[in-house]
Amino acid sequence: MSEIVVNPNKPRMALSYSRLSDFNQCPRKFYLKYVEKAANFQMKQEDKSIHLVRGDNVHKALESYLVKRKSGEAAIPPSSLAEVEQTRPLIDKYIEAFGIDNVHPEAQVSINDEWKQVEWFDKKSYYRAIFDLICLAPTLAIIGDYKTGKFKDYAPENGMGQLELSSAIALSLWDIDKVKTIYFYVDHKKTLQKEYGRDDKTRLVDHFRAEHDKVNAEENFDPKTNPFCNWCEATKTQCPKSRKL
Repeated sequence: MSEIVVNPNKPRMALSYSRLSDFNQCPRKFYLKYVEKAANFQMKQEDKSIHLVRGDNVHKALESYLVKRKSGEAAIPPSSLAEVEQTRPLIDKYIEAFGIDNVHPEAQVSINDEWKQVEWFDKKSYYRAIFDLICLAPTLAIIGDYKTGKFKDYAPENGMGQLELSSAIALSLWDIDKVKTIYFYVDHKKTLQKEYGRDDKTRLVDHFRAEHDKVNAEENFDPKTNPFCNWCEATKTQCPKSRKL
């Protein structure tokens, strides 16, 4: 395999796991969506499917519930969303286990290339992640991500998915021995959990550092046929593999 060379004079794009996933799925899609910012790849609120809108509403309602719990609100009205109501007891369980001061609602986390925390829009931002639920103890962190819809593992074949990136960030930012990263499938009352210790930090960080270099070294952004081509927004003029008329 040839060595990946990143041009030091070229601005480096900050990545999230979704951006990285898009690149690995198809570099052309990544280019159109994040570099060229083609209009047909910029989703407006009114263009969101009913499933995406529902997912947004569930996330906001669960975040609101924890914010109200932390503010000491005595009587929190029930949610009209059944999946939110059935997930509230899980949040209560973490509050009981960790203490209300150590359980935190959705947070935007950004790190630089030294894996130190920076502001979300800092020019040195390297990776960005959104943690839906954070529980902190002296030696343990739990990072939760709410999922609506199908019960499935979102990790790629190499096993290095969103939960692994969250683990690498948590082990870099906090002086903990262990991190548990969890998908909470709120429709199914199921979880998918990964657990990593301090000995895993170097392996995880090195992987996502190499992935960042790979994306930022790319010059051609050639299209790649994949199972999602049928749903891609690219037109024939944007991509020779487009399925659109």
